[in-house]
Amino acid sequence: MSVDLEATVARPISLAEVVTAARATLAELLGMTTTPELIIVTDRRYEQGRRVDSGRRLGAAELRATTIGDRIDRTPDGMPGAIHLEVDVAGFEDSVWLLVIDHEPETDGGPEAVFSPYRTCVSVVVALAMALAVADLTGGQFTDDQIRLLRPGHSDPRQVVTATRLPPEPGDFAERCERYLRQFAHLRGWPRDVSMRP
Repeated sequence: MSVDLEATVARPISLAEVVTAARATLAELLGMTTTPELIIVTDRRYEQGRRVDSGRRLGAAELRATTIGDRIDRTPDGMPGAIHLEVDVAGFEDSVWLLVIDHEPETDGGPEAVFSPYRTCVSVVVALAMALAVADLTGGQFTDDQIRLLRPGHSDPRQVVTATRLPPEPGDFAERCERYLRQFAHLRGWPRDVSMRP
């Protein structure tokens, strides 16, 4: 079962904008000035849970040219259209799966970005920052129905950032991600693993 953080994508934005905004949100949440590079990967393949193809990193030009939030054509069998990507965290083995899905015409809303992190502090905080950044950038809604950092849930991304950000303090990136999640006592130390360092 995945643990998802979601954002409605109220207007199209480039992946370059997503990465820039996510890194800024990550820095704000963690009280840091710099954060690791976020690498967008396409065409990664798995078989029975094992990676069999590492995929291809999108370069700067592709990130600027590729947008999410546009309508996505349905599949030939009538299923909602979707885009599958992965987000790697430079210097770590942590990743976040990104699924952009368009439920239209079943719902009145636009496409939705679903961020599913590995079960580590680093991956969860990166997924959170990305979902908050996409919702904030596009004027969309943030949804945290599964982890529930704040109770009751908050859909305004700026409120979530303001209510949960850490003050600037010493610590490396992984330590700050762990510190961020440990402030939520109701998570009871979840996720247990801080990161998946190479």
